[in-house]
Amino acid sequence: MREPIQIVPLEDMDEHLFFNFLNKDRIRHIFTLYDLENMREKTRVWVALRNEVTGYVFEYDRRIVHTHGDSKTIPELLSKIDLDEPVLVVQPNHLRAVKKVFEPIERLDPLSKGKITTFFVMKTDSDTFTPTIKHEVKKLRTEDLDEVSKSIDEELRNLVQNAINKGFAYGAYENGLLVSCATVSEHLEDVALIRGVLTIPSMRGQGLSTSVCSVLVEESIRLG
Repeated sequence: MREPIQIVPLEDMDEHLFFNFLNKDRIRHIFTLYDLENMREKTRVWVALRNEVTGYVFEYDRRIVHTHGDSKTIPELLSKIDLDEPVLVVQPNHLRAVKKVFEPIERLDPLSKGKITTFFVMKTDSDTFTPTIKHEVKKLRTEDLDEVSKSIDEELRNLVQNAINKGFAYGAYENGLLVSCATVSEHLEDVALIRGVLTIPSMRGQGLSTSVCSVLVEESIRLG
């Protein structure tokens, strides 16, 4: 007979066991690792155990909930979440289980209507990485925030500002105008999260984001 699944809060278990599970795939679990390392006071984690870790959910800032692991454990894990309207970040195979616990409602952000945000998991070999930089790319600083709002997107300003404070942001220029940018605000020793990659519609398809992301990856590699 299989051992029953236990659902326990992280603080009630051997954290070494949990972090060993996360570190087997640090890229997939970057949000968990980053939040536990930098914002532990805002992060709550429940872990499914059957001799070993089989899945977990973590709640950030009483608002955002991530699910990971065996989909069979997800409904029981989600029963520990007492939020009325969480923002859910789920693995594709968890969607059916999540819908048994939470009913989708009208999107709070009208700009996200009909859209799904996808996180791409990628690995880069620093020894073989070859950047593709065909445009003028500069590091963005606080004095560039107004240009980000005006040239690219007003909503991107806060993301860029957060990256300037915690990590770094770069922009690509065409004829002296900022037309593309990308940021890294969350980064650990060997993992970085690139987000806010955006090029103005009239300039898309010319490799501007590729140039920006190439510089971001170069910077991440330089930092270790």
